Amino acid sequence: MDVKIAVASSDGTTINEHFGRTRAFRIYQLHDQGHEFLELRENTPACAGQQHDDDVLDRAARLISDCRGVVAAQVGPGAIDALIGHRILAFTMGGTIDDAMEALRASKRFTYIK
Repeated sequence: MDVKIAVASSDGTTINEHFGRTRAFRIYQLHDQGHEFLELRENTPACAGQQHDDDVLDRAARLISDCRGVVAAQVGPGAIDALIGHRILAFTMGGTIDDAMEALRASKRFTYIK
């Protein structure tokens, strides 16, 4: 397995950001042996309160379009539509980034995605 995953985190330790509100995505590479941090990508948040901009959601999805998954504390339906358009699976999780990466690595979710 060699899959890139974007994570919405404000502190680099926990998954604590809503997809549409995150100011940066942490990009990780999942390997059969584990995971590694690759880079931080700055993002323009699409959501303000209960409103969002579909064009900005799509821009966020394009920003991470080389990733096959994104992990966030929350992902709304508009964001899911934008992510699907870029072949990115959305996962809502809490807890630590390390625990989430290990759960994804152990899952079969990326077996058929190239």
